[in-house]
Amino acid sequence: MSEPPAAERAVSERVVPERAVAEPSVHERGVPERGLSERGLSERDLSERGVPERGVPERLVSVPSRPEAPTHERPVAVPRLVYVVPHLSPAEHFAHVPALLAELGAHLDVALAVERGTPPAQLPGVRVVHRVAGRGRLARMLSTALTIRRCARAGYDTYFLRYSPLFLIVLILTRPLYGHRTLLWRSGLPDVRPPGSRLRLRDRVGMAVNALTVPFVHGFVTGPETMLPLMAARWNVPGHKMRLLYNDIDTTRFTPLTPAERTAARRRLGWSDDEFVLLFVHRLSYRKGARLLAPLYDAVTATALRPVRLAVAGDGPDRSLIGGQAAVRERMQVLGAVPNRDLPAVYAAADCVVMPSYEEGFARVLLEAMACAVPVVTTDAGGSVDVVGADYPHIVAVGDLPAFVAAVHDVMSTSAQQRAALGARMRERARSRFSPERIAHMLAAIVKAEQEPA
Repeated sequence: MSEPPAAERAVSERVVPERAVAEPSVHERGVPERGLSERGLSERDLSERGVPERGVPERLVSVPSRPEAPTHERPVAVPRLVYVVPHLSPAEHFAHVPALLAELGAHLDVALAVERGTPPAQLPGVRVVHRVAGRGRLARMLSTALTIRRCARAGYDTYFLRYSPLFLIVLILTRPLYGHRTLLWRSGLPDVRPPGSRLRLRDRVGMAVNALTVPFVHGFVTGPETMLPLMAARWNVPGHKMRLLYNDIDTTRFTPLTPAERTAARRRLGWSDDEFVLLFVHRLSYRKGARLLAPLYDAVTATALRPVRLAVAGDGPDRSLIGGQAAVRERMQVLGAVPNRDLPAVYAAADCVVMPSYEEGFARVLLEAMACAVPVVTTDAGGSVDVVGADYPHIVAVGDLPAFVAAVHDVMSTSAQQRAALGARMRERARSRFSPERIAHMLAAIVKAEQEPA
């Protein structure tokens, strides 16, 4: 049993004869001594309310002990946050955000600002949704400034941005007017490029904008742990501004299929039951290892004891190159850009996910594969080891194709039961470490610490 409140405990510990307990007078209880009948109260009603019956000495009535009245404290204000995303659609990259916001709303008063697309008018956990309108940079900057003005008038003074360079620029320009705080998420090293190549003008401009704007943010948010020193060094961010945050994964949406569902999904994708399906889901670019896919396929199939299919989901600058390579390989299949809402079934239908990246930050590909209980073979790029765990058996050094091929063969050589056990272990890791509930708590703690007086 739980311990009684302190006020009750203090009364119960004093042994006092019942009739010796003083009863406050009617007047002391706030009930007028005269005119009781005017309130429609009978003597029985008054007795039940602690008012003495006629003829009973008022000061000798037994009174049960009562806890002290609670003090009326001012309610603590809930911290407010504007969460900014470049776009929001069930088909796009940021489709995971609503699940996080639904949990974040339990900790913070959340407004959402969406820069492109048509977001829903309402979302669980979100008080208000703002859509940044306008075509062209100038019109969008003006619309962004108006959005910031509306948020400031509603009392929102802290912003969390996932990329969104234009919104960040307008926040910096309007800070003298509204005094808001900015938390900026960045993860990954986009300047990794093929040997001998030069950065495109667009990439150079983007990196210059980052370098100019980062000093103005209050907190630089990144993850996982390995990325903290890498990002601090890359963008020259002081240590006191660095904040750790994980990506989240909704394991109720990314989840394994039943045997019947898995068979049906493989048939829709054109995968036969006897094939061992390797799946690549990522941007088709050098940084993500897309140019290693055809050599990987050739090396694996050269010694495989069963048919192997390599399915490639994604889009990017190397799309035409990958398409040409797939055209001359019987079981190399380019799925193109798969809508995010359809990805869970594609993951769960595969036998192994491959991620031969040269560069990563906090790879959502790993989280999605883990949640679907599919084994992965990954390089140690960026924060990948933090995501799968240092004890995960299929981690390869960046750029080591022979080791990557050997790791794929290791996965293929295990039984279906062993792969299922490994997948279940990784799914539990995704559920326990990277759930929207846990990540919402992490972000809320960052926001609350940012808003504390210096």
